[in-house]
Amino acid sequence: MDNGQNLGSRQYTVRILSDEGHKDVTCYGGSSLMDIFRQNNIYIEAPCGGKGICGKCKVRVRNGEVSDMTHLESQFLSHKEKQDGYRLACMTGILGDTEVVMENYLEGAQIMSTGIEYSVDISPQIAKKYIELDVPSVDDQRDDLKRLADALKTEAPEAGIFLIRRLPQVLRDSDFKVTVAYDGNKILDVDKGDTSDKIYGVAIDIGTTTVVCYLMNLITGAQVDVISGLNVQRTYGDDVISRIQYTMENIDGLSRLRQGIGNQISELIHGLARKNHIPIDDIYNVVIAGNTIMSHLLLGITPGHIAAAPFTPVATKAQIYNARDLDLSLGQASRVFVLPHISGYVGSDIVAGILASGMDRSEDVSLMIDIGTNGEIVLGNKDRMVCCSTAAGPAFEGANIRNGMGGISGAINTITLDGEKLRYTTIGDKAPLGICGSGIVDVVAMLLDLGIVDETGRLLDEREIESEVGSKLACRLRKVEDGLSAFTIVDEGSSGTGGSIVITQKDIREVQLAKAAIAAGIKVLVSKIGREMDEIANLYLAGGFGSYIDKRNAIRIGLIPPELQHRIIALGNAAGTGAMLSLLSLAEYERTNTIKAKAEYVELSSTPEFQNEYVDSMYFESP
Repeated sequence: MDNGQNLGSRQYTVRILSDEGHKDVTCYGGSSLMDIFRQNNIYIEAPCGGKGICGKCKVRVRNGEVSDMTHLESQFLSHKEKQDGYRLACMTGILGDTEVVMENYLEGAQIMSTGIEYSVDISPQIAKKYIELDVPSVDDQRDDLKRLADALKTEAPEAGIFLIRRLPQVLRDSDFKVTVAYDGNKILDVDKGDTSDKIYGVAIDIGTTTVVCYLMNLITGAQVDVISGLNVQRTYGDDVISRIQYTMENIDGLSRLRQGIGNQISELIHGLARKNHIPIDDIYNVVIAGNTIMSHLLLGITPGHIAAAPFTPVATKAQIYNARDLDLSLGQASRVFVLPHISGYVGSDIVAGILASGMDRSEDVSLMIDIGTNGEIVLGNKDRMVCCSTAAGPAFEGANIRNGMGGISGAINTITLDGEKLRYTTIGDKAPLGICGSGIVDVVAMLLDLGIVDETGRLLDEREIESEVGSKLACRLRKVEDGLSAFTIVDEGSSGTGGSIVITQKDIREVQLAKAAIAAGIKVLVSKIGREMDEIANLYLAGGFGSYIDKRNAIRIGLIPPELQHRIIALGNAAGTGAMLSLLSLAEYERTNTIKAKAEYVELSSTPEFQNEYVDSMYFESP
């Protein structure tokens, strides 16, 4: 063992083994495994951002010298896991050459990429046109750019240096028969011959958890393909606040997060292009929807001022950039349209969702809820819209839940009662590794129905349970390592981890906090516009969670108002649908600016009635 002297100056090799093979990296002594993974772009689950409070960044140290396990780290690991060499990456320092095994738990992630059907007149911002120019002569000495502009009937054309440099050769190689890509009076590119039918765009939904890219034909409006992945920034924390803190506490933090998402987007788009045999230069337009913090991180703009009152973003209006200016490895002519945000915590993903739902054009009053790592709520119609954001989502995405996890392979996603038998399903039909949001809602609703959890959220002991079925399932009650009461969903012998999968008293409290925030936010907005709950014509549920949850169970735990039980419409990936509409139609893109201008943001933290509604909503009402 090193005695600690000059530890940081010594370099060691860490071999990282996974299902994809192995990778050897070097690091200085004392470096944590978490830092090593981040520096080498190796993804590891870290909902808390590496602060040592979630216990999810488990790896197996097979060989080598590492720091001793602390008491805090020990509390997150079962006896069997310790015997098998498991450690937390954020608490394990490298003291010598080491070999680490990472399980591939991210396989088969359940990512919502489908949305509602739509129809739109195809009129994209960027277009291509085939033209045949007059050949220069002694009598016609117009410059090349002027000749091009005249053929397009465009005055005072704009053209970048990339186009100016290649224009003369392309014109003469094609005998002045070319196809021009343009945006209004901005000429973007010129091709030899007629390539007017080769124009594509990509609509992107950048979520805190996932990234979805849709490849679209800008002539027909058809969706050519879709690709998705887990947001690479999750290594820095599951929630936006953790990521903001990382940018503020590390001098290269913002750069790392910007490069990570930029590289991921580039790789996803290149993957779409390769699969569909489309040259990358034929992708001219990218439209991006995402929450305000994700947008700031993509653009390399500090999001730090959004984290504290008065929660001020740097920019919320729609932005247009050259793709290369954002370090996206796309064609020189490719442009990026970032949709507008409403506030620091209601972003362009919500604007795109409103667009997709059509609630901004309807006489009917509608409610839209998007429950992700945050919970955004919009209420209104064509005359008025109000919106808010609540810090509710992490519990429903598995964060802050003892055995919680995202919607990936092995996650328990449904739980039902068959007589006296508890049954569950997992994503990918794999051995259970943990429980995701839809399963969390199911188990809490079930425990309430069985009388194992009371209306205050307290997990009762065996003697207090009055229902017959509840009493028979009381054998599943236990105390876990830290003394918390818990209900066992899967025992040690049946799980894929070797440890039991439980829901604890603390987990139930986390669900209460999350559902109360959503329920209270809804009540505040209903009051704000002077309506009653039964006047709401439609309840739109946006995002994957809203599509996958059992709606009856969501009502049972108080997440969804019971008055709206038969008015629920699942929008799927509404942000992605709105981004596609904005990509295909200039009119729809401009409509996002109208939505931004119309929507009134309500800051719940400064709204007195929110706290009262929040406390009242903590209780689980009787069915």
